[in-house]
Order: sequence, then structure tokens, then C-alpha cells
Amino acid sequence: MGRKIVGNLICQQNSYLYELQTKVVSCVEVASSKADTKRTKKNKEKDPQSDLALDQEKILWEIECEDSVLFPEGGGQPTDHGIIFAAEQPNDPIPITTVHRHGLRAVIFSPRALVPGTVVTQHVDASRRMDHMQQHTGQHLLSAIMDTHPGLETLAWSMGASIVGDNITDVDKLPNMNYVELGRKPSEAEISDIQERCNQVVMQNKPITVSTPEDATQDWLPSDYDKENGIVRVITIEGVDENPCCGTHLSQTSHIGPILLHHTQPIRGTNTRLFFSCGARAIALATLSLRATRSLSATLSAGPTPSELGARATQVTNSLRDAIRAKRKLEAEIAEYIAARVIQNQLSWVHRTDVGLDFLMDVVSAIPPGNLPVVLVLATGSGTEGGSVLIVGSNAEQVQSTASKALAVVKGLKGGGKGAKWQGKVQAWEKGNIDALERISKETV
Repeated sequence: MGRKIVGNLICQQNSYLYELQTKVVSCVEVASSKADTKRTKKNKEKDPQSDLALDQEKILWEIECEDSVLFPEGGGQPTDHGIIFAAEQPNDPIPITTVHRHGLRAVIFSPRALVPGTVVTQHVDASRRMDHMQQHTGQHLLSAIMDTHPGLETLAWSMGASIVGDNITDVDKLPNMNYVELGRKPSEAEISDIQERCNQVVMQNKPITVSTPEDATQDWLPSDYDKENGIVRVITIEGVDENPCCGTHLSQTSHIGPILLHHTQPIRGTNTRLFFSCGARAIALATLSLRATRSLSATLSAGPTPSELGARATQVTNSLRDAIRAKRKLEAEIAEYIAARVIQNQLSWVHRTDVGLDFLMDVVSAIPPGNLPVVLVLATGSGTEGGSVLIVGSNAEQVQSTASKALAVVKGLKGGGKGAKWQGKVQAWEKGNIDALERISKETV
């Protein structure tokens, strides 16, 4: 049984086709780690203790079909998602979330085996496909327009992970942005000009075509792609851009939808990332931004314009800073008062619910070393909010003994120290914990 190679897959010939009946050519059992995408591998390396990295190895099957409507990861575009079901089992779909390119082969990773020769129907997650096409084709257009500005040639790009399938206008779901890496930071005037020109081309509804010229440059092809037997695809936006690419693309610029340019981020040397979004993502980001602006405007009692919000935010920040300074000054005065009471009454226990560890330190700092009691236990907080514990005194042995007793009676208390000082923290005070600490402090009196 034959198979189509990557470059000539039906998903590359017709990006708007979302279903295909085909036959299984091969099915090989493999370890699940072979299905890791570049993004998955990077996330595992970044956080070795994540659930993703700690997942136990499972068994998957590498399935090849005569053709594939499911696009394999490549060209900066993530893999398609979808389902496969055998003709004789239409009500038992197999979920597919990873498709790789192995040389010229499109390999589908399946949680279940399928016998070679089985007739299957592949079905693509159409929303995810359209989202990817809008971002990818939008990037081609964006890079072409930026090329007309000196020093703004695209050095690299990255498509933000798709969250299509969720409610992307939910207040807790922020669509991921894409970025292009540039050799320098564009000015605000350049960003505005580029965005306007991109959206003009979108509205002009220019045709986008795919060709496979024999003389196309092959320098960009990945090292494991068979240049002699493979197919080089060139994506052309009429009158704007010609670029080799293996991804799925839109047929006309109007399908890209709005292109929004966001913020910049400096990286290596003078290089800069310019973040952008297209189509449904751009609309979702704009909608969420407007909601956030209106919410902030109401919260801060300010107008909705950036200048009004900025001025009001500065005013609130300054007021907060002044309030924090006044609070710290007052706490310092209260700490001195409590320190005087400790000295006068030889107190061994201090507890306040409305302060933090800094306040306890202020109390101790206000007590001359010669006036410290044998042991002084200080604590903050109450209930589920937890708090801090500070144990000091004139007798180092008694301090460490008291700390050991505290660790024994207060569940969740963690800390350490040497000599005449010990400090710790508890995530939540359980019933009776604070009373137990007070009793321990008074045992040394």
C-alpha cells in the first residue's frame, strides 16, 4: 500500500478539508515519550518536577495512513488535533493529539492500535486548525510588511499554544500571543504603520496560493527532510510575499481577520520580540482588554482612557505608599511600647494577629540584650491565615528547648535557628495551637 509524503498531504493541498477516509498502512508500538512535541520537551526540561515530566511511560502506536488530513507539527505550526475511527466502529473514536513528521512520513500517535489495511476516517478539530491557519498566515503577512522596514526582518517566530476548544472569552482564559524575533526594537510609529498596512492587505482580500516550483530554494528545509525526493511548497500572498513553508494556510487574506500588534520584549543583545495575534485570538484579546479596562476604570473611579487610568493608578500607588510608610511608623512605635512592657513585666509571651515577622523583629530590636527574659516567644496571625513564630532569650539552651517543644505541639510549624534565636512559620493555626505556645513560653518563667 502506498502513502503520500509530507509536502503532498491532503491537509497541505486543501487546508479547509476537515475529514478524510483513508487506509492504515502501518502500526508500530512505541513508548509515549516518542510522541513528545518540541513544546512538550521544552516544558519537561524547564520543570522536571511537573506532572507532565513525572508522568509514567505509556504505550502508544505510531500509525501511518495512505494520506492524512491531520497536519504534523512543522514550520512553527503545532500539530492538529482530531479523532480517527474505523469504518466498522464509527461510534468508537480514537482521540489524536500528536502528529509528527518523520522524514517524509506523517506519523499519527494513537492510544489504540489499528490493523494495517483498516479503512478509517480522520476528522480534524476545525476550530484549532482555523486558529493555527490564522496565526501562521498572519505571520507570513506581518513578516512581509516588516521586511520593508530596515532592520525589522524576521529572525524567528513562535506561535502561542492554542486554547481553542475552551471558552476563549472567559475572564480566566487569556489567549496566547505569538511573537516574531527582530534584530532591533521597532518604534511606536513603525508598529502603528505595520499594523495598519497588514490590516489593509487583509481587507483587500488578496488570494493566497501554494506552488511547488522545482527551482525553489531548499536552504530552509530541516536536516532530516529528504531534499531529493521531497516537495518544496511556496506560499504566495499575491503582490505581497512569497515564502517556502510546509504549514496549512488560508486561501485569502480576509480569512486572517484582524491583526493586532502588542508589546515588545528585549532579549539577546539588541534583539526584540514583537508579540502579535490574529483572527479569533485578536478579537478575544481585544474583548478581554476592553473588559479589563472597564473593570479597572470602575475600581479606580477613573475614566477609561489610558491617560486617565495611568494618572489614577499613579495617584492610588502614591497614596498606598504613603499609607504603608505611616503604618510601618505606627507599628514601630507599638513595637517599642510592647518591648517596654516585656522589660517592665518580664513577659515571656507576645501575640498579635494583625502584624508580620518584621513587627516581631522590631519588638526584639527594641529590647536591650541585657533586658531579654530567659525565653521570649512571639507569634503572629490566627486561623487559616497562619503566621510567624520568633523565639529569643538570654539563655540559648532554653531557647532551643522551647523551639523543640513548639515544633512538637504546633502541627505544620517549620523553621530553624542557632543559639539564642529561632524563627519559623506555620501555614495555618489549628485550634489550640496558640494557647499551647503560650503555655510553653510560661514554663520557663
